[in-house]
Amino acid sequence: MKLLWLDLNSSYAHSSLALPALHAQIADDTTIEWCVVSATINENTGSVVNQIYHHQPDIIAATNWLFNHEQLLHIVSRAKALLPHCCIILGGPEFLGDNAAFLYKNKFVSGVFRGEGEEVFPLWLKVWNHSKE
Repeated sequence: MKLLWLDLNSSYAHSSLALPALHAQIADDTTIEWCVVSATINENTGSVVNQIYHHQPDIIAATNWLFNHEQLLHIVSRAKALLPHCCIILGGPEFLGDNAAFLYKNKFVSGVFRGEGEEVFPLWLKVWNHSKE
């Protein structure tokens, strides 16, 4: 399984801590191939989507913040159009409310994790991976 972490920040000086925290939880799982696309909200959307496409991930995961929300959804919706098999999973502080309404409105997103996902994301990955075998 190839998991792509989309690290979309306000600048390169403000990198997300979620990736190292999640990676530490499942670093010993040899069935997961990790790749990262790092970008800022000011970069060209097409360029970021192109980087994602070239990795051909099975899963795209990202943290959704207030500052990157619009750009993140624009990027992952375009990535999903190019990679229809890809599972898009989002997490972070923006998913503390009505997540059902969000998922209904954004059908290209496969699922969201409410709040911090460092504990449940590794469990979900195992279930997802076994469902594909």
